Amino acid sequence: MFRRIASTLGALVLGAAAISGPAGSAAAAPAPTLQAATLTATIALNNCSAALVRYPTSVDTDRALMLTNGHCYEGGMPGAGVVLQNRSSTRSGTLLNSSGGSLGTLRADTLLYATMTNTDVALYRLTTTFGAVRSSYGVDALTISDTHPVDASSMFIPSSYWKQIWNCSINGFVPTLREDAWTFHDSIRYSSGCNTTHGTSGSPIVDLNSGKVVGINNTGNDNGQMCTLNNPCEVDADGTTHAYQGQSYGQQVYWFTTCLNSANTIDLSIAGCLLTRPPGSGNTVTVTNPGNQAATTGVPVSLQIRASSSGSGQTLTYSATGLPAGLSINAGSGLISGTPTTVQNTTTTVTVKDTTGATGTTSFSWAVGAPGGGCSGQKLGNPGFESGTAPWTASSGVISNSSGQAAHGGSYKAWLDGYGRSHTDTLSQSVTIPAGCRATLTYWLHIDTAETTTSTAYDKLTVQVGSTTVATYSNLNAASGYVQRTADLTSFAGSTVTLKFTGVEDASAQTSFVIDDTALTLS
Repeated sequence: MFRRIASTLGALVLGAAAISGPAGSAAAAPAPTLQAATLTATIALNNCSAALVRYPTSVDTDRALMLTNGHCYEGGMPGAGVVLQNRSSTRSGTLLNSSGGSLGTLRADTLLYATMTNTDVALYRLTTTFGAVRSSYGVDALTISDTHPVDASSMFIPSSYWKQIWNCSINGFVPTLREDAWTFHDSIRYSSGCNTTHGTSGSPIVDLNSGKVVGINNTGNDNGQMCTLNNPCEVDADGTTHAYQGQSYGQQVYWFTTCLNSANTIDLSIAGCLLTRPPGSGNTVTVTNPGNQAATTGVPVSLQIRASSSGSGQTLTYSATGLPAGLSINAGSGLISGTPTTVQNTTTTVTVKDTTGATGTTSFSWAVGAPGGGCSGQKLGNPGFESGTAPWTASSGVISNSSGQAAHGGSYKAWLDGYGRSHTDTLSQSVTIPAGCRATLTYWLHIDTAETTTSTAYDKLTVQVGSTTVATYSNLNAASGYVQRTADLTSFAGSTVTLKFTGVEDASAQTSFVIDDTALTLS
């Protein structure tokens, strides 16, 4: 995010110099006539830039509007999924003239709309009208465009905070842009060298030919990190992410014009409205999760995604990210089909949208393996402990056929703890999970305890894969017999990891954790 508090500079016009950026990015467009790019109608906030704007249908007697980023909201950055509407506000900013001189203070009384979900915008209603602003300051508001911006078109970004202007061009649109917890869609990518900086957040993106606001500047990648705060990443349809240090982005604003009713106010229930709705409003789109999927390279796949909308007569549109290479989804029918080409494990998220813009999602995993049975069988050695201790590594006495605790099957089991004093036992084994395979860990667990509490976990069993804890149990899980436990280890495919059970007992009242008949099954 490009919000920042810093000292103000004098008015300056900057052109876009060529630097490295996304593969295939265009060289900077020739600098347009600089007289066309001014700071007129921009508003300097205490932490961001903003602009005096109007809808194409606004009239002079309408209250004036101020546009900035959602992450510039005075109450703090809205969380993912949060939409703010019609909130009282006392936000104020300084209206600038063409050269960056201060004309006067404009004040808001209402935050009409703000979000950082799918886009990054905040629109305020001011206490004065468009006509009154013109009469007092001789400034007309910039008009929000009602159409999608055009690739390769020339534009300028006037920052009221820095009193600088960046002259750039549009270098395509990013279907999915992710930054920390937030995801944006159809983002505007700038030409190489258009390095807007912190403090330019909320600056309008003005089309050089029409003079209309086609977007709003909101973020850029500071240091090449992937998908972190101040380091947005571009996300491919298959879930692959790319980060380009120095690359800056903006969000489109014609979405506002798709949500205006006859009274010229924002109505998120209008059919075709593109602005994000608050959770729970409007229609509900439900997507049925098909369950985790397994596939084989070279073998065709056909998976029908099923969804429905609570609204009647709705047409559903399907999209997906994170599909295995070689697969695609039909936007009209929701059929995922194709032939996998690459051994991989991936998480697919399917999004379904109805005619009103309401959406629903579901996520599931794919494990794509190679042909020839590489993803089958059980991978743990000596899974029932009937063949001594190897290849397990265990604390002394853990693997035994003692009569104190019965085995689930056969004679031997792994008995951790049960001493009634401070004690720790471990049981571990290294295992390789092939790439592209689904992997499921199962084991039978009996917990016997002398603890009498029904609320405090005094003695604990932890199940780890590498450094990741996949399950925990305690004296509170005690039962009279064995219970089969399961954990999905597919995310560890393509690596060698250590499966480890650790039992920790406190100073009194024994708890026994008895494990038997383990398995790590591939599919």
